[in-house]
Amino acid sequence: MAWTLADGDCKDLTREWNAWETAYTAARTTVERAAALTEPAAVCAGCPVTFECAELAWLSGYTGIAGGQGYRNGQPDDLRQRRPMRRRRDTA
Repeated sequence: MAWTLADGDCKDLTREWNAWETAYTAARTTVERAAALTEPAAVCAGCPVTFECAELAWLSGYTGIAGGQGYRNGQPDDLRQRRPMRRRRDTA
């Protein structure tokens, strides 16, 4: 059966979803990211296309929230602590 994102429970939540994803991607700690997933995960919990949405996130290299969880570059973001990249000092 063919599906589209319009089949999802989030179809009328564009503004809310944008705010949730902004909060999620801006979160610096695991606690902040877990908190940012609370509302979108509740929307996804009863959605008929949760699996398909998550699969699309994986296949497309998506960064954001899909299928009730966070993704970074298509991989599930397991809420581990993010560390900013440090510049390497030149040793010349």
